[in-house]
Amino acid sequence: MTVDRAAGDMPYVTPVAGHLSWRTSRTYLPNSAQWGMPVFSPAASNAQRPSTLPEAIRQLGLDALLDVLDYLPDTVTFVKDAQGRYLYANRTLLDRLSRPASAVLGLRASEVFPASLGNAYSQQDTAVLAGRTLTEHLELHLYPGGKAGWCLTTKRTLGDPRAPAGLLGLSRDLHLPRSHASARGLAAATARIETGYAAPLTVPDLARAAGLSVSTFERQVRRVYGLTPSQLLTRTRIEAATALLARTELLVAQIAVDCGYFDHSAFARAFKGAVGLTPSGFRAFVRGRAAAKG
Repeated sequence: MTVDRAAGDMPYVTPVAGHLSWRTSRTYLPNSAQWGMPVFSPAASNAQRPSTLPEAIRQLGLDALLDVLDYLPDTVTFVKDAQGRYLYANRTLLDRLSRPASAVLGLRASEVFPASLGNAYSQQDTAVLAGRTLTEHLELHLYPGGKAGWCLTTKRTLGDPRAPAGLLGLSRDLHLPRSHASARGLAAATARIETGYAAPLTVPDLARAAGLSVSTFERQVRRVYGLTPSQLLTRTRIEAATALLARTELLVAQIAVDCGYFDHSAFARAFKGAVGLTPSGFRAFVRGRAAAKG
């Protein structure tokens, strides 16, 4: 398979029509002028973020993106610095916190959310800034009126992954009440995938962790993620592998074991099938890009 990549593009794993596929993502977002896009600054958005973002964040070209993210009613979006402090919170987040921007910016999640939620979010930020990849993590979040409900949260670091300038996050509502029994079980099972992907997990194991039958578990995973449980596990393992290949000097064989593959050839096949490159090819690509940027 031949894939054209622009300098600065980064492979990542994403579901397409029920399977895993290679896509590109700009880890280093260029300045909006390089995209030929104007930077819009409506008054409603200016109230939600500081007049000038720190240079390390601003130069990534996030201004236009943040203006767009301010208009997502069912999605919380935010930018935080390298210490996990808010630099931007969209209108949805501020409405749910019932706070003005001035009472959020510069603070950590643990300082603005109820303790039961905020401490977990701050710990999560620390892990992401240290290199953990967080993709569609099922968790409780504030809904309108201050009630808790289920959402899918994705966070990515900004800038150099070895010394990130901050992180960008998005939490998408699922419109399921906090008491939704299958959602609680699904959260327990997906947490097991996120923390135990190195172990030889099976779908029946995960269904038991969720307290659901295998068939119900598979339906719930498909409904929430658009993937089968096996595909979700593969995505988690491959994303962990890409992070280790990019950030560490570990041998590919060791990364395979650390990501739940005890057969090196099986790991190589799964990785290339998802990313479009061999593990060694991916590492060379990432390092070549870093070298080109000086």
